[in-house]
Amino acid sequence: MRFDTSRLPFPPRSWRLWGWPALLMLVLLLAACGGDPPPTPTPTRTPTPVATATPTPSPTPAVTDTPTPSPTPEATATPTPTDTPVPTATSTPTSTPDANVIDPARDPNISPFTGLPLDPAVRQRRPLAIKISNDEIAHERQSDLNKADIIVESRVEFNYTRYTALYHSQDAARVGTIRSARLIDRDLPVIFDAVLCFSGAVKDVRDQLYNSDLRDQIIEQAINGSSFYRDRTWPPPNNLFADTRVLRQTAESRGWNTPPQPTLRTVFSVAPPPGGSPASTLTVPYPVLPVRWQYDPGRGRWLRWAGGQPHIDKASGEQVIADNIVVLGIHHVVTLIIEHGTQRMGEGQNCRNCSIEIQIWGEGPLKIFRDGRVYEGKWVRPERYAPFRFVDVAGHDIPLKPGTSWWQVTPLDMTVTIQP
Repeated sequence: MRFDTSRLPFPPRSWRLWGWPALLMLVLLLAACGGDPPPTPTPTRTPTPVATATPTPSPTPAVTDTPTPSPTPEATATPTPTDTPVPTATSTPTSTPDANVIDPARDPNISPFTGLPLDPAVRQRRPLAIKISNDEIAHERQSDLNKADIIVESRVEFNYTRYTALYHSQDAARVGTIRSARLIDRDLPVIFDAVLCFSGAVKDVRDQLYNSDLRDQIIEQAINGSSFYRDRTWPPPNNLFADTRVLRQTAESRGWNTPPQPTLRTVFSVAPPPGGSPASTLTVPYPVLPVRWQYDPGRGRWLRWAGGQPHIDKASGEQVIADNIVVLGIHHVVTLIIEHGTQRMGEGQNCRNCSIEIQIWGEGPLKIFRDGRVYEGKWVRPERYAPFRFVDVAGHDIPLKPGTSWWQVTPLDMTVTIQP
C-alpha cells in the first residue's frame, strides 16, 4: 500500500526542518480529521431514565391495593376486644358504676351477645345469622325463636317484616321458616361476625352479598341444599328449616367455624342502671303484624304479641320472650331493586315491591327496654368495622340486662307507643 504524500499538509522534504515534532503534529491532526466521534449522552437525556425508573406515589401497590376500608374477611379479624380503643366501658364511663358492669371485652368467657357465661368451647364457635320469614303463613310456623341470642326484625317490601336471628349460645333443631336475604344482611353479619344462612336472594341482592367481604361466610340453601331440610307436610316456600348443628358442620368443613370477633360492643348489668322511665308496654306499629311487648314483673322479662295475638313458638308451644327490647330508629331508602315480579309497583319511595335499604351506619335514635323501664340514647356505628354501640346522651354505654334481645328496627318517622 503506497502512502500518498501529496495529501500531506507539508512536503516530506521539510521533515528535516521540522523533525519529529512535526511528525507528532501530523499524527494528531489526522486523528482529529478522521471522522465523527462515538455518540455520548447529552445533558438533556441524562435525567430521563432516572425519572422513569423512579416510581411515583400513584402506581405503587401500597396505594392501589389498599381498599378503604378493607372489605376482606381479614378485616373482621383485625380488631380484637382488647385492642379496640373505645369499644365499651373499658375506656368510656358507663351509666352504672363499674362494679355493676359486665363487659365481654374484658372477659372472654362472657358472651358478647347475651352477657352470660359461656362454655369455652361454645365461646370459640362462629355465630349463625339465619333469615326467617314473617308473613302470615310463616308466622304460624316460626320455630326455635327463643333459642336465639338476638333477633333483628326489620321492614321488607309489601309492608312486611323479616327476621335475622343470631344463634350462638344455644343450638336449635328446627329454625325457620327460612327465606331469602335482604339488603340489611350486608351489615348484620359484620356486626355479629356471623355466617349468614338463607334460602336465596334476587340477583341484585345476591350479587352484593357475594361481591362483598361476606363472600366467605355465606351458606345459601340454593347451592347448599343438604345443609337445610323441608317439612313436606307444608307446601313451599314456607317449609324450609335448618338444624344449627348441621349448619355449623358446613361452616366447619369450609374453615369458617372460628371464634367470633364481632364489632358489636355492648355491656351488661344485672341491676338496672339509674335513670330511665317506667315502661310496662311498648307497641311497634308495623303495617302488617304490628308488635306489642308487655313486661312480666314476675319473670323480669318481656312477652311478645304480633297481630294482636300472643306470639307462640311453634316448636316449644311457648310465647316468645326476651330480656331486652332494643328499638333502633334507622333511615330507610326504597331502592330500584325489584324483589317480586318484573315491574315496579309504584315509583320512588312508594314502590311496594322494591327492596328497602336500611342504612345501619352513622347514628340514630335508640330506646332500650329492660326491667320495666325505658332508657333513651342513640346507636352509633361510624363506619363498617367501627364498634357498634348503644350510648346515652353523654356518650356512656347503656348496659343491657344479661340475656336475650330483640332488636326492633323502625323507620325514623315511625312512632313507638310506650305505656308506663
